[in-house]
Amino acid sequence: MTKRSCFCLLLVLSGVFYGRNSHAQMSIGFRAGLLVTNVDKNPLDANEPVPENISGFQFAVPFEFALGKVFALQPEIMVGSHGALQQSNSDATQLGIRTVSSLKARYQVNTLEIPLLLKLRFGPEALKFHVLAGPSIGFGLSGKYRTQTSIVTTLSNGVVLLDQKTDQTLNAKFVSEGYQANEVAADEFAVTRANLNAHFGAGISINLGGPYLFLDGRFILGLSDLRPESSGNTKSENYIYKSKRIGLSLGVMFPL
Repeated sequence: MTKRSCFCLLLVLSGVFYGRNSHAQMSIGFRAGLLVTNVDKNPLDANEPVPENISGFQFAVPFEFALGKVFALQPEIMVGSHGALQQSNSDATQLGIRTVSSLKARYQVNTLEIPLLLKLRFGPEALKFHVLAGPSIGFGLSGKYRTQTSIVTTLSNGVVLLDQKTDQTLNAKFVSEGYQANEVAADEFAVTRANLNAHFGAGISINLGGPYLFLDGRFILGLSDLRPESSGNTKSENYIYKSKRIGLSLGVMFPL
């Protein structure tokens, strides 16, 4: 199934549920919080540092369509990101010459994401718990890839032979699979614009006599390769990047 057809399916499912439950209670709200992101890169080069977590923010407007007392459909408009950090340090001395080197590479792409979640609610009206799950489709908005390196070589008496530092920032270039290499400039890096994800979460809500506050925790698993291949390459010859994220947010919902 293509990304376009998956997106159409999300819209159709949303319309079907809404059409069947037009009399059901609808709520709209806002949530914001922390988003911890990382990527699975497969395979890693020899001696390449393992990607580490980076922190970002998430903002979302959820819409809740109650399907009775227990179930609800919750589509959202969410602004978030995906990315990771790779860093390494070494300190070696050979023949009286000490070499200290470091590498830091940080990748982050900001996204607009549309989840469509099925929500299960249980507990008393005053304090409800919920679990939710469903797919989402994300669209890249902007992004940067920054690399910083440092190499310092000194003699045993402290004399510096080499002190070299670099700092380069590339901007995201959103391209399709099979793009031409000349489409990406020297100060850009190639990124797939659309990506599919799966959300799994749980939370708790407190009724305020109409509106209710809620705490939402999620694991978001990336299903799409974030790195497109240029024309003539295949996935077996290159790397595959898939995102994995953990989110925690606080929000409020208003019944309509």
